[in-house]
Amino acid sequence: MSFRKHLHPRRSAAVALATAGVAGSLIGGLALAGSADAAPPVHHPDGYVTVDSCTTVSGKINYTPGLRKTLARQTTGVLTGTTSGCSDIFTGAMAGTGSVSAVLSGRASLAAEKFTGTFTINWPGGHLNPSNGTLNVQPIGSRQYRVNGTVTSGADTGSVLSFGYLTTSQKGSGRKGHPVVWQQYVNTSPLALSRNIG
Repeated sequence: MSFRKHLHPRRSAAVALATAGVAGSLIGGLALAGSADAAPPVHHPDGYVTVDSCTTVSGKINYTPGLRKTLARQTTGVLTGTTSGCSDIFTGAMAGTGSVSAVLSGRASLAAEKFTGTFTINWPGGHLNPSNGTLNVQPIGSRQYRVNGTVTSGADTGSVLSFGYLTTSQKGSGRKGHPVVWQQYVNTSPLALSRNIG
């Protein structure tokens, strides 16, 4: 199913304008290439457009059983958070705050928190229907993680989810008898839903 069929007509118009901009850049690049005999061909990667995003995300992740320092074991995590600074490609800023939640599972330790799971984004003020989907969490540095996923139902179905976060505090040391039962986090990159219009 095409991207346009998932969008309100006005949102389709906004995406059409973005697509036209990409096409215009391609045509301009080809024209310049033709004006110089030695100019190499211009290659453009597929173009992703952010359709909805939130600049700020913060919250908490609860773990059962708690995380050990290096001992990986099957763990369930429940991520909750509050979002703000949200905006839409067509209507602009969304007033107020929203929420994000996810149920995570995987073999994990403090040294290697790797999870897969499902998520729900509730947009501020009911501006859009909730966005639901699947995700995975990968460590990318000390206490830093990357979240990638796909929206499978609700607003922006078919879009790609991305954001990064940093854990800032925790309960427990990770030692035997004192596992980490929760962590608080803040985002390091915006929560974004994007579509490839290439």
